[in-house]
Amino acid sequence: MADHRPPVVRRAARTRAPAAVFVLSGLAAVAGVAGFILFLGLVAPPPQDAAVVPGRLTVGDLALELQTSGWITHDDVGGPAPSSVANGFQMPASMMPGLPEHGVHRLYLEAVLSNVGASSAAFTPREFSVRSIGGATWSLDQPATFQAGSLLPGQARSLDLLFDVPEAIDQLELVWTHDGQIQSVQVSAGAAPATGHGHA
Repeated sequence: MADHRPPVVRRAARTRAPAAVFVLSGLAAVAGVAGFILFLGLVAPPPQDAAVVPGRLTVGDLALELQTSGWITHDDVGGPAPSSVANGFQMPASMMPGLPEHGVHRLYLEAVLSNVGASSAAFTPREFSVRSIGGATWSLDQPATFQAGSLLPGQARSLDLLFDVPEAIDQLELVWTHDGQIQSVQVSAGAAPATGHGHA
């Protein structure tokens, strides 16, 4: 008898093209790396803040760094320098607007103001004052040794700050009020020197 069953057609198994296998492997690798990076971001400790630099204040685009500090007395002008400031300040007359009155010390601070931002930043002398532990404040001597100005990004300039404070005060902090913010840094001028002037 004749076999009337339809012939069996065997289909050859399809094999994936090498290019498709390469693409799928690449996508899997990329997904794996992205997942690993995401995992590290979730379990890694949060980044630490930038290291605090002693004597440095930052407000907006401006950074102020206190360089030197010391006391100026009557004897520092027109007379021999006391031993405590033998290597100290030789102030030109323009930096000594009037002599401090008896019973008053003149505090000298040198600071560097830098623009650490990306745009121009302005500053004025009235932004600076000193404050005692008790909360009393003294503004910058006038006329100031510098005028209002501005700094371009990356620029810096030195500021000479003079403050007249009572002789009894020797622990102070520099207060900087800029752009609506108030920051302060301790002044390490040491104990105020004795002037040798008597009081009426």
